Amino acid sequence: MSKQSKYETHIAPRLAEIKVWRAERHSIPEIAKRLSVGLSTLNKERYHPELEEALKAPEMTEEEKRKQIKNAIINHEKYFNSTLSFVRRHANASERLRIVQTLIENVEDTTELDEIKKIVEEHQKS
Repeated sequence: MSKQSKYETHIAPRLAEIKVWRAERHSIPEIAKRLSVGLSTLNKERYHPELEEALKAPEMTEEEKRKQIKNAIINHEKYFNSTLSFVRRHANASERLRIVQTLIENVEDTTELDEIKKIVEEHQKS
């Protein structure tokens, strides 16, 4: 008789509990701990459709959606400000030129490109 896998002994018998835990918003690492299996084991067994179904994240509430959007905005601002700080304090001339080149290459709107040209011209005058 072959040895049973962790899926057969620890996961499959508790699929109903896993669904309840996910509905209660428990994380996948928390669920792995409750099942007494490693996170890597749990993830490795996700090819079982019934486990994948049980681990699906519950629908987000409107409050969670608002919080997610708010956090995305905050993180964007932090990243943007960090980037500006790097350019101001640490970027050398060739790095600044690469940044400008990247900006220009990613501009799709000609009016935006015209605005960039205006900024450069105004800076040259001052």
